Amino acid sequence: MGFTIPIFRLCWIGVCALTMLAQTRLALHAPLLPGWLDFYVFGSTVFAYGFTHPDRRRSVVAWLAGIAGVFCFLIPIVRSEAVAAWQWTALIPLLLWLCYYGLQRPGKAGLRGVPAAKPVVVSLSWAVVTVLMPLPPERWAESLFVFSGRALFIFALALAYDLSDIAYDRRHGLATLAGNLGANKTFRLIDLAFFAASLCYAANGFLGIFSAGITAALVCSLVFSAWWLRYVLRKTATGDRQKILIDALMPLQFLLAAASALILYILY
Repeated sequence: MGFTIPIFRLCWIGVCALTMLAQTRLALHAPLLPGWLDFYVFGSTVFAYGFTHPDRRRSVVAWLAGIAGVFCFLIPIVRSEAVAAWQWTALIPLLLWLCYYGLQRPGKAGLRGVPAAKPVVVSLSWAVVTVLMPLPPERWAESLFVFSGRALFIFALALAYDLSDIAYDRRHGLATLAGNLGANKTFRLIDLAFFAASLCYAANGFLGIFSAGITAALVCSLVFSAWWLRYVLRKTATGDRQKILIDALMPLQFLLAAASALILYILY
C-alpha cells in the first residue's frame, strides 16, 4: 500500500495531461481519438514528474514510462519517414526543462535558483504540450487565448504545488515564489491567475472559438478551483495525496466542459 499511492500519483499526472489534451480537442472541435501523441504525452509527463525522485522505485517507473514515451515518439517517424508538426513542437518544452534544470540533477543549477522560474516553466510547458501539440500549426493563431488561459490555469496549480512543498523546499534551501511571498500573497496571486484565465475563456467565447456552454463550464471550474485549492492546502494531509487533489482540477475541468457539450448536443 505504501508504494501504491506514489505509483498512482505518477500515473495520475499523466492522466491529467491527457484530459487537458482532450479538452483542447473538444473545445476546438478537433478529433478526439487518441494517437501516438497521447501515448507520448503520458509517458513523458510521468517521466518529467518522477525521474529524479529520491525513491528509486518511483524513479525506475518514471524512467520506464519515459522510454515508452520515446518509442511512441519515434514509431510514427519510422512508419511515415517524416516528422510531424507535434514532434517538432515537442522540442519546446524539452528546451524549457533543460534550461530550468541546467542540464543537471535538481539542485540550484539552471533556472531552478530563480524563484519565479518554476511556475512559469511548468505553465508554458503544459500549455505547449496540451494546446499547441494537438493542433495543426495553421490553427495556432486561433488558439492564442486558449494557450494563454491554459498557461494561467497551470500557473495557478504550480503555485499550489509550491505551497504544498514549502516546508520541503525550505529544508533544502530551495527558493520558490510561494516561499518568498507566503501563503496569503500566494493565494492572492493564484486568484489573479484564475481571474486572468477566466478573461481568456470569455474572449474565446466572444470570438466564437468556444461555445457558450463550454465557456461557462470553464469559468465555473475556475471559481471552484479557487475555493478547492484553499481547502486542499489548509484542510488536507500533505504529500502525494494533497498533490493528487490539486491535479484533480484538470480532469474536473475537462469533465465539466464535456458535460456542457453533451447537454447542448442532446438539446439541439
